[in-house]
Amino acid sequence: MTLGRWPRYLARGRDSLDLLVRSVVADFVGAGPSVVVAHSLGSVVAYEVLHEFTSAVPLLVTLGSPLAMRAVVWPHLRPRPCRTPPGVESWLDCWDRDDVICARPLRESDILANTEGVRPRGSRVDSDGLWVHSATKYLARSEVAGPVIEALQAAPASS
Repeated sequence: MTLGRWPRYLARGRDSLDLLVRSVVADFVGAGPSVVVAHSLGSVVAYEVLHEFTSAVPLLVTLGSPLAMRAVVWPHLRPRPCRTPPGVESWLDCWDRDDVICARPLRESDILANTEGVRPRGSRVDSDGLWVHSATKYLARSEVAGPVIEALQAAPASS
């Protein structure tokens, strides 16, 4: 999603865009164990959807996430206080210091642990180029793609 859609998604009371987006994402997550890779505003959506999700999520990966933006995103996050969604077994938050969208990395102290003690684990990624925010820049890095591949290989086959 582009920056222009952030205010509309986070507005909550003006229209039902946030409800529609979360329902579409929830349908894709499904009923079984899911590895979730979320980029930019999608990480905000995934954070909120996974709080309503009851199945296991072996790995949540957030890429270029604005979750830690105190003035823009933080006040609008649901639920409050901010905590790791219940089914998440591991959370890898990838950020690039040159990524203007994730103004600062998500720190473990920003998010309370879920009942299993899981908190986001930050991983700095150094991409080349002028615009490092794209999901493909993040996913091209072995420190991002490796854990995703491992989690997918370890996940039980869906029927």
